[in-house]
Amino acid sequence: MYGKISSLWISLLMSLILFCGEIHVRAYLGINWGRMATQKFVPSMVVDLLLQNGIPELRLFQPSFNVLDAFAETNIGLGITLQENFLRNIVEQKQMDDYIHERVKVYTDQGVKFRYVYVGNEPFTKSLYMKKQFNGTIRYLKMARDALDKFNLPDVKATTPHFTDILTNVSKPSEGDFREDIKGKMLEFLDCINRTGAPLFIHIFPIYSVNLYGFDVDFAFFDNKSKFKVVDGKNTYTNLFAFIYDTLVSALAKAGYGDMEIVVGQIGWPTDGYASASEKNAERFYRGLLQYIAKKEGTPLRPNRDIDMYLLGLTDENMVVTDYGPYQRHWGIYKHDGVPKYKIDFTLQDRDIKPSVAKGTVRMPNRWCVFDGKTDHNETLVLKDYDFACAKSDCSAFGAGATCDHLSFTEKVSYAYNMLYQMGNQDMKKCKLLGATLTTNNPSTPDCDFPIEILTAEVVNSGSGLTKKY
Repeated sequence: MYGKISSLWISLLMSLILFCGEIHVRAYLGINWGRMATQKFVPSMVVDLLLQNGIPELRLFQPSFNVLDAFAETNIGLGITLQENFLRNIVEQKQMDDYIHERVKVYTDQGVKFRYVYVGNEPFTKSLYMKKQFNGTIRYLKMARDALDKFNLPDVKATTPHFTDILTNVSKPSEGDFREDIKGKMLEFLDCINRTGAPLFIHIFPIYSVNLYGFDVDFAFFDNKSKFKVVDGKNTYTNLFAFIYDTLVSALAKAGYGDMEIVVGQIGWPTDGYASASEKNAERFYRGLLQYIAKKEGTPLRPNRDIDMYLLGLTDENMVVTDYGPYQRHWGIYKHDGVPKYKIDFTLQDRDIKPSVAKGTVRMPNRWCVFDGKTDHNETLVLKDYDFACAKSDCSAFGAGATCDHLSFTEKVSYAYNMLYQMGNQDMKKCKLLGATLTTNNPSTPDCDFPIEILTAEVVNSGSGLTKKY
């Protein structure tokens, strides 16, 4: 009798939870984890960080088997990216079916909670679209959806993230529209995801947009301390996020999809590589952003709404391309050694805390490869080795106004030499450069850190011939 009563109450409780869930689903805050770095967190370490910091959602760019293994039975919502180098090899539906089976279906059965399959990434970005490098997004999107349906995975949504340059360069949100050269493709794309109930993912990089639009940089922050604002009819915009978001809302309305769900797939503030990129500004930006979404005020064109978003990102990536600027390698909230750079409360409670430190990283010995600074070296040959070291490592901290922009010639050469040495796991062969020498004395300056990397056994791959470039 007791068992029957308990079962009845459990059934009623579950029904109530499901009923309430249909009425309102709380907005979520996720994070991106890209692994284009020489030293990477191991997957189990990332799972621990997400659980300790209360981060319920993660977007993966390289869905390797060992990474997916770590997320079984964690209840962390996962999105995986089908990157261009993989999609280019897809000729027939069976290839997509096989991939979705091995990367999604198999792991779903093992308790991995998939939410999204991202088909490509920013395919209509001007730099790519103008070169006609990749133009099969909608076809692959349909193939991915067909594969998910074949394996009875209706709750896993297939969509494609876009960069804000799909929008025309407008001065007011009400003028928002899609670029003329991609408008036909965007309409076809919107129809495709609308039919399947998938949201539109948009990437917003405020540090880039304020420069593009010629706005005061303070407009990028939610506690805008400048007098700069944008008045658009009865609506006034005091921060860039609402401005961009409503520009997209206007574009969607003009396309006939005024109620389409929008998810912010990437948003953040870098900590180096640019004049305004700093840990102080990143902390300021995130505090304002998280306060903003916690209040659930929405935007002037979509008031009183939750806004789902994924922060960019978990760690720095010292191997990503820098098409838009050196700061692209410095989005990380965490340093490579697992120490958070600044205070941020992922739970949206606005606590004045730093997130948990990653457990399990092993810092390499305190050794630096530096330039001895002797004047008898051939300067042309030194410059040649300096350029070589930067090309093979990461000198993005030399960006205009960045932390290491002020270094002397000798110090810049030392920094470049050391980055090559560290990114090569302190391999002595990487320090065979003109005038290079090893030292145990930290050559860092008050503003410029000469990093020591961490040991790593993690390799970014997928275990599959089709995706070996992941």
